[in-house]
Amino acid sequence: MLYSPILSFLKLMILVPWIITISFCQFIVFCFAKRFFFVFYNFLFFGIRKIFGIKLKVSGEQETKRVMFISNHISYLDIIILGSLVNAVFVAKSDIRNWPIINKLCMLGKTIFIERENPRSVKKQAVLIKKNMENGLNVILFPEGTSSDGSKVLSFKSSLFEVVDHKELRNYKLQPISISYNKLDGLPLVKTHRPFLAWFGAMNLAPHVWQFLGLGTSEVNINFHKSEKFSVFLNRKEACKYCFERISKQVKNDYQLLEVDNQIKLNEFKFL
Repeated sequence: MLYSPILSFLKLMILVPWIITISFCQFIVFCFAKRFFFVFYNFLFFGIRKIFGIKLKVSGEQETKRVMFISNHISYLDIIILGSLVNAVFVAKSDIRNWPIINKLCMLGKTIFIERENPRSVKKQAVLIKKNMENGLNVILFPEGTSSDGSKVLSFKSSLFEVVDHKELRNYKLQPISISYNKLDGLPLVKTHRPFLAWFGAMNLAPHVWQFLGLGTSEVNINFHKSEKFSVFLNRKEACKYCFERISKQVKNDYQLLEVDNQIKLNEFKFL
């Protein structure tokens, strides 16, 4: 695996005009042609994914209407990947409202901002998500509350599933999605290389993006798991458990297969 600052620069020269151009188109759609909202929305993320060199292996059947997607969270790349695949808006922490430029893109993407660290606002946040879903929008939620290195799934915050308890949405669906970052430059992603893709802890965003742009292609597994209607669950905790078990099991399996693949590659190298 080689890092090239020249490649970072060249990709950035393509990335910036792409974001500006498609964001302008999205602004026009946002104001005057809302029924085409997801056309440029998906196209924006699709283009960014291609520029970043992210290849996807997608499994499972994706729901398309009246659905809340639940996903594990590893990096800002998750947003690019899911944004290119599904017609849904993201639920994000309120801090992002203060991030320059990104907050404007979030506005064009109808991002739902919530205060994750304020337990008193849980019901208000559920009502906000509920209103968006009743208005015809699917939503994407990252219930870990933060990102990780992707080797395992962190505990889910059940409070973020409060919307499941609303009887008016009993026929809406919940669909878990698991994300696993598996390869970089065609090689199995070893633990020491995970920080090149995963964005977590005290990492700064801009330097991480710059370095990632200078790397080769990456490969990611996306699994759409079996969906269930809200009415199937007795309460938010049961819904939270359902999603966590399926996502964490898949991520664990993907990680174990990656370890096996890495060991095979290592043995092949020693043999040579």
